[in-house]
Amino acid sequence: MKTGIRLLIVVGLVAGSSGISAAQQAPPAGPDLTGTWVINRGKSDFGTMAPPTIDSSVVTRVGAMYQVDATSDFGGQGMQHLVVKFPIGGGETTTDLPNGATIHTTTKIQGDTSTFVSTISVQGRPVALQTGRVYRSADGKTMTREIDVQPVAGPSTDPLHFRLVYDRK
Repeated sequence: MKTGIRLLIVVGLVAGSSGISAAQQAPPAGPDLTGTWVINRGKSDFGTMAPPTIDSSVVTRVGAMYQVDATSDFGGQGMQHLVVKFPIGGGETTTDLPNGATIHTTTKIQGDTSTFVSTISVQGRPVALQTGRVYRSADGKTMTREIDVQPVAGPSTDPLHFRLVYDRK
């Protein structure tokens, strides 16, 4: 189960970074996360997990949606590639993932910061709660994700904390 939790955390980290939210009638608000983002290992804190050799996302914005094309080997599961779409702005969304997991996220936007709470479930059973915030530097060249993951199932339910800093390329 530890392997499964690690994979879900990686997927959750990608999802959490994207400003997950629900579509809205008004123009989407919040930080502009479009661009190519590459992990800055020297500025990041990976907690108890080994740093990734690659962790990058290409984020595009089409209308009221973000599309995130992410590649990472974070979490020790080998290279993972995931393409996900998320509405922009504050609200809720549920995303079904290829590995059978589901992430239900509530996002709030305050200025240039997105805060989120996600429940990660497998077969309808919660396995982790993820909370955090995503924000850019004033010059828009750096994006930071501060994420806390609380596993609720598996061999370890110790909380995990990550501070992931990405540079815009």
